[in-house]
Amino acid sequence: MTAPRRSPPAFREAIRLARVPLYPFAELERRAAEQERPGRPVLKFAIGDPDLPPPEALTRALAEILRSDPTSHGYSTSRGEPTLREAVARFLRVRFGVPIDPEREVAILVGSKEGLSGLPRALLGPGEAVAVPDPGYPAYVAAALLNDLAVERLPLRPGGGWLPDWEGLSARVGLAYLNYPNNPTGQVARLPDLKEAVDWAHDHGSALAFDNAYSEITYGSEPAPSILEVPGAREVAVEFHSLSKTFGIPGWRVGFAVGNPDLLRLLVRLKSQSDSGAATPLQRAAVAALGLYRGRERPPEVARAVATYGERIRALAAGLEALGLEVVPPQGALYVWQRVRSGGAALAERLLDRAGILVTPGSAFGRGGEEYVRWSVTRPLSEIETALRRLPAALSPRRGGGDGAPAVGTPPEPPPGTGSGGSRSSSPRRRARPATRRSPG
Repeated sequence: MTAPRRSPPAFREAIRLARVPLYPFAELERRAAEQERPGRPVLKFAIGDPDLPPPEALTRALAEILRSDPTSHGYSTSRGEPTLREAVARFLRVRFGVPIDPEREVAILVGSKEGLSGLPRALLGPGEAVAVPDPGYPAYVAAALLNDLAVERLPLRPGGGWLPDWEGLSARVGLAYLNYPNNPTGQVARLPDLKEAVDWAHDHGSALAFDNAYSEITYGSEPAPSILEVPGAREVAVEFHSLSKTFGIPGWRVGFAVGNPDLLRLLVRLKSQSDSGAATPLQRAAVAALGLYRGRERPPEVARAVATYGERIRALAAGLEALGLEVVPPQGALYVWQRVRSGGAALAERLLDRAGILVTPGSAFGRGGEEYVRWSVTRPLSEIETALRRLPAALSPRRGGGDGAPAVGTPPEPPPGTGSGGSRSSSPRRRARPATRRSPG
C-alpha cells in the first residue's frame, strides 16, 4: 500500500523582507536582459560597476601571496588582518591627516555595504529609527527595514548643493547615514557641511554612518574630506570606505570602517556571529593598494582612472546638454544626475524600450529623485557616444502617434567598444551651489 502523496510545504517570505522593495539594480539587469536583441545590444549605464583594471601592484601582490604564502588560505578574524588594519591607519594619516588606532578604531569589512547594513542591527532596537538621505543609496533603507527599524527621510536640497536639511528629524533617530561624494547626485560636501552633521549628532545623541566610498573620485582640485577631520566626529561617527571604486575591484569585496571605537566594537561583535572576515589573501593584497598613497594626492594609478571617468562624464554631460537636457554638474563619484521634469521613471522606461539604453530612474533613490535619472560612467567612451546617437530618436515623438523608435530597416550599429575614442535648532546658512544647468535653446 503506497503512502498518500503529500503536498509540499508552502514557504512565504518574512514580513520584514516583504516590506523591502526589490533591489533596484537587480531588477534593472533583469529588464535589460529581456530587451537584448540582435544588432542592438542594451547599453548599460545603470550600475556603478568599475570597468577599469586594478593597479598592477595590487594584482601582482595577490598573485605572489597565492603562490608563496600558505598561511593566506585560512580564516581571518572578525576585525580583519592586522597588516591591513595598520595599512588603513597609515592611509587615514597620510591622506586625511587623521591619526587612527589600528587595534580599536579600524574594522575590515566584506565590502563597505556589509558594515553599512550591519551597524543599525548592532546599535538600534524596536521603536528606534534611522535617518536616510533622500535621494540616497537604496541599501540604507533596506538596512533599516530588515532590522525592523523605522525610516525617516533626510532631504537633500537641490538648491543648497544637495546638502541635508536636518530639520524635522524626530527624537527616535539613533543613526543617520550620510554619503559624500554623493551617490546619486555627484556632489561633494566640505568640512563646514560635515561639521553641521557632527553638531547635530552631538546635540541629539545619535550616531553617524558616513559613507565615503567615493572619497578618491573627485573632479576638482580640492580632494574630498573625511568626516573624522571634524573636531568631535570621532565621538559620534563611523566612516566607511570601499576599495571597490578607488582600485577597481568590486568583486573582491574588501572595505573598511574607521572611527568611534565603541561603535566599531559593536559592529565587530555582530560580524563575529555572521561571518569569518573578508578573504585573507585579498586583505593581504589590499595592503599594497593602500601603500600606493604617499600623501594627500592620488597615486598615479588612481589618478589615471579618475581622469578616464572625468573624460566620460564631460562627454556624457555635454552630449545631454546639446540635446537641451538638464544635468547636475558632478563634482565627484561615477554618475551624471539628469533632471527630467516630466518624471525620471517614465524616461528610463522610454530609453530602454525605444533605444536600448539602461539608466536608473531617480525614484530608486527616494522621493527626492523622482524628477531625475542617473547615468553611470563605468562604461567605455564608445558606448557613451553610441547612446548619445540613439537618444534623439528615443526623445522625439513618433510620427503618426508612434514613440520615436528608429524605423524598421535602420542599419545595426557597430558593437560597443568599436567606435571612437522633536524641536530642532535652525541650521546654519548653507552655501548655494548650482543645482542644474541647461543648454541654450
